[in-house]
Amino acid sequence: MTLDEVLKSERSLNLNALRLLLAGAVIISHAWPLALGPSASEPLEQATGRSLGGWAVGAFFFISGMLITASAERKAALPFCVARFRRIVPGLGAALLVTLALALACGANANLPDYAFWFVRSLTLVSIEHRIAGAFADNPIPLVVNGPLWSLFHEVVAYVICAAFVWLGGARSWPALLALVMLALALCVFHYSLSGRLATFAPLFLAFVLGMVAYLLRRFIDLTLSLGAGTMLLAAILPWWLGLGFAGFALVVLALCAPSFHLRDDLSYGMYIYGWPVAQTLVALSPGLGPSVLAIWSLLLTVPFAMASWWLVERPALRFRRAAV
Repeated sequence: MTLDEVLKSERSLNLNALRLLLAGAVIISHAWPLALGPSASEPLEQATGRSLGGWAVGAFFFISGMLITASAERKAALPFCVARFRRIVPGLGAALLVTLALALACGANANLPDYAFWFVRSLTLVSIEHRIAGAFADNPIPLVVNGPLWSLFHEVVAYVICAAFVWLGGARSWPALLALVMLALALCVFHYSLSGRLATFAPLFLAFVLGMVAYLLRRFIDLTLSLGAGTMLLAAILPWWLGLGFAGFALVVLALCAPSFHLRDDLSYGMYIYGWPVAQTLVALSPGLGPSVLAIWSLLLTVPFAMASWWLVERPALRFRRAAV
């Protein structure tokens, strides 16, 4: 079957399962620095130059490139923006309140205006503030209450670029698509000389753009296990900034070749935005936890938060959409 055929079938729900696994990989990866300190090497980092969590985030961006392109092709500007707002902001707002509650329970001692400022900065994504005074003060990584939220800003920027590209006709122009790929490649080649957010954005954007390409070529891509395995081997030998997108493609192919999981509940976002504060709380309450034990308990205890987020916040916010993305 082609990628186009599978995306129109029940097996497309396997992407929910894949994103859930990727969110779990991020939680596992973070257990090392959260338990041992910021200098601790995370899984895969020494072997590949990128942590398990880094590879997982790259795969997230590849999947987003596919799905956001599909959404932009179906929706006009206003419905698209409303759909993206509903998908991100309500769940994030609830997670920030829970994060603040956990921080307060674990020593946060800032004043009310500081809490409000932290909440607004984080919710708007313009300049996410990870630290709250006094929170988790005795942890190996003190004060940082929800580190993974940094990626949401980059994802939203990629959404904007993707939507503009599609609405301006770029998705129907092979020269325009090639130019976009070359721009993303150029940013990556020189990303070490870039500064600030742009340096961080470049490799993630390339993974996102490769996801866009995969979606636009979906009618020509035959999904086979050999394609997934071969692409994964290729990702392993490429520079990490280029391998991110290829690894994302390989994981998508392998997931869509697998038997259907029929996982309709998308818990991945909740797992991603609650994993860090849950782990920080565990470390604060049980000092000395090793990374492996912390990873297991973080996974187990983040699931209820993710389920509550989906059923009480995310799903109600999405239920008025005409089509799921």
